[in-house]
Formats: sequence, structure tokens, C-alpha cells
Amino acid sequence: MAPNEPAETWKPNDLNTDYDQVLPKIITIVTTFVKDDLSVSQDTGLQADIRMASLQVMELVLEVEDEFDISFPLNRLPDIHTVRDLAQEVVVAVNQ
Repeated sequence: MAPNEPAETWKPNDLNTDYDQVLPKIITIVTTFVKDDLSVSQDTGLQADIRMASLQVMELVLEVEDEFDISFPLNRLPDIHTVRDLAQEVVVAVNQ
């Protein structure tokens, strides 16, 4: 997806969904959890930069699962530290 293309053009059933398609939508979702003027990028830390509590991370994961019609294995959650990590996990889950 092009950077200026609306995120709504992404379709959950697209074959071979890639990172560049997923990242803008993940950033949009993560931004809803930001309380200050932090600019969210792929390198933004969910807990380190945004200071999300573990419950908020779970809420974020639930929103992402709903948006992309996927399910994350619980054993993968401890490995999600940044927006990039989350986007990469989404790509893996969508392409399974």
C-alpha cells in the first residue's frame, strides 16, 4: 500500500499480505492508544515509548486481531515490543 493510500483499501483476505500493507494500519491503531503528542513509527516501543501497561497491550492486540481477522498465539505476545514487531506478527498471521 502506498504511504498516502487510505488504510481502508486493505482487505483481510489479500494473498501474500506484506509488511508495507500492514504497517500503516498498525500505526493508525497504535496511535489511538497514545495520550501525548508522540509521533508513532515502526520503531516506537509499545511499553518503552508509549508506556502501555500490559492490559493496554492486550487491548491493542485484540483490536489488531479484530481488524485483520487473525489470532495471535499467546506465546508470541512477550516478543512484541515495538510497532515493527506487531506488524511483523500480523504479516505472519495473515499469511498463514
